[in-house]
Amino acid sequence: MMKRKGLFPLSRERPSPVIRRLSDRPVSITAGQPVSISIPSRRHTTHHGGSSMRFILKKFSLGIAVVSLSAICLSAATKMAEAGGIPYVVIAPHEYQLPVGDDIPENGQTLLLSYNFFRDDSQGFKGKDTNGHSSVRNTVATVNKLAHIFKIDGIDNVGFLWEAVAGYANATMKDDNSVSGMLDPQTGLVVWTKPTKNWVTCLEYWMHIPFGDNELSAHSWDHDFTFMTNYVLGNFTFDGDVGYKVRGDYKHGGEHRKQKDTVFANLVFAYKFMNQVEPFVKLDYQSTGNSTDKDTGDIVVHSNNELAYGVGNQFQITKRLSFAAWYEQGITGKNTTKTKAGMFRAIWSF
Repeated sequence: MMKRKGLFPLSRERPSPVIRRLSDRPVSITAGQPVSISIPSRRHTTHHGGSSMRFILKKFSLGIAVVSLSAICLSAATKMAEAGGIPYVVIAPHEYQLPVGDDIPENGQTLLLSYNFFRDDSQGFKGKDTNGHSSVRNTVATVNKLAHIFKIDGIDNVGFLWEAVAGYANATMKDDNSVSGMLDPQTGLVVWTKPTKNWVTCLEYWMHIPFGDNELSAHSWDHDFTFMTNYVLGNFTFDGDVGYKVRGDYKHGGEHRKQKDTVFANLVFAYKFMNQVEPFVKLDYQSTGNSTDKDTGDIVVHSNNELAYGVGNQFQITKRLSFAAWYEQGITGKNTTKTKAGMFRAIWSF
């Protein structure tokens, strides 16, 4: 998110949809928090924003709340792992640098954010019972969010943001088949305050609605609860979050799975030299428990985790437009595909 100098994020976390081989069952990908694709089939494969951006308004700059858009993940069947997809992996500098009081106009401010990535899913982190590989070769996704920042009279040091997200993804399988379509929509609310002039603390709630394309939906109602913070000291900016994703039961194609929840955290450190030069480094982590068959209790998707790092730069193009681009790669993990992705975020204020 941004403030006078900041941007605001989208959020990414990991859903657990199922991509089945095209010849078998539908592929399932979830928008926002990690998109997951599960690929159980006869072959049991796997499944599963800144440079300071001054807005037109006097002293009004902000960041955009995070939509969980993570990499497309694959949910796995026996001997397979759940593909990576770290929630909120799309955050960049000034993500949570948000305005309060007079910095928010009377009628609020509307923003359009676009989060995009290309992910190489060809490698994986092994686990005790899986090799970490999925049946997906690579994934391309775009998630677009409409956000509205507003204030409530009488509550001077608090800001509010409502957001709605829609996305599209295409996954190319290792057998050269592919699957594409609309992802599950998301909506959420962010509330924040400023304990000091250069420190922002936020609370966010996200709901993932399983109404996407049948082959790409996560087929479960998921909920994210996240604490987020931003601190600015001179040209240095820190953004971070820690969250908990409550994953509902997966129900589709005769399957009923109990999905364990996800814990995640993201850190971004940036230093601004000028509007177009604000390099940053980031760390992203997630851990998800086993998913089991609701009737038998057998493990269907093994527990998994991943730690990844990112390196990139944020650019302020105009007073209303800001970009951030970076490369993200997994460092260590278990039972999941290894993150290797190029990411791009654009924020436009109007």
